Amino acid sequence: MTLLLDTNALIWSLANIDKLGPRAVRDISSSANQVYVSNISLLECAIKVRAGKLEITMDFSEIDTFLNKANIQLIPFDTWAAARYIKLPTLAWADPFDTAIVAQAVAKHMTLVTSDRHILEASVAGLHSLDSQK
Repeated sequence: MTLLLDTNALIWSLANIDKLGPRAVRDISSSANQVYVSNISLLECAIKVRAGKLEITMDFSEIDTFLNKANIQLIPFDTWAAARYIKLPTLAWADPFDTAIVAQAVAKHMTLVTSDRHILEASVAGLHSLDSQK
């Protein structure tokens, strides 16, 4: 399975807190799965840290080391994702970061690991999601 962690799943992984559910932990740590995080999530974290809305205990430069050790690959928001973003229906919650990550998951045929109820309950063609708290 190919997984894309949303921003919350990334933050919970970085913080090593127990908000990730057992299935999510198993699937993320399984060597049978490919696990990715979007550069959009890194941008969202940087914006929130700068605004004082998020505290990340590790230095941002250490995130690459964490991702490498956890075998999580960084995936860029590319033209395929941008094209899908444009074609997505307007999502009820209209968060541009969420919309971008959903578009990326759909464009790349990835399962989105998220706790966001809006995304988990969304009816978006091609979107496959996994509740990160289960």
